[in-house]
Amino acid sequence: MRSLESYTILGLLSSLYAVSLNTKVGKKFTEEYTWATVCIGTSLVLAILRLMIPKEHWYKLMTAFTVAGFPMVARSLYNKTIREIQHNEARY
Repeated sequence: MRSLESYTILGLLSSLYAVSLNTKVGKKFTEEYTWATVCIGTSLVLAILRLMIPKEHWYKLMTAFTVAGFPMVARSLYNKTIREIQHNEARY
């Protein structure tokens, strides 16, 4: 796929995604799962890049994003769990 087409599709998809995140449900989801919204947005970019760059380069890019992103997602989930535990303990 040509770059202009790819960028156009990416712009449209991410615009739709931004609009969906600005709905009542989207805002609640973003507050609860910020890490997931970032992963979804990044996945949109990576999916379009798969159509634009050689497969070997894309695999390296995916690996780099996975290696770098996993600790950040794990940290977010850990912190969310700790907050929920503390919240539940405060109720008793």
